[in-house]
Amino acid sequence: METHPTSLRSEDRLLTEGEVCEYLRIKPRQLYAWRMQGLIPYIKIGKALRFRRAEVEAALDRMSSGQG
Repeated sequence: METHPTSLRSEDRLLTEGEVCEYLRIKPRQLYAWRMQGLIPYIKIGKALRFRRAEVEAALDRMSSGQG
């Protein structure tokens, strides 16, 4: 069975920087700092950055439990 890109579940969809900032209710500068510190993984597609929601949530879990 072939899946079409538009049929991705919302949790599988890649998020933009703006969407991650809105989701986390943080400023782009904070997201940038977390990226540079290696706290939030990202994917670079050309010049665009994308984030997997599950990885963002996992990063939050690590930060909130003092592991990150």
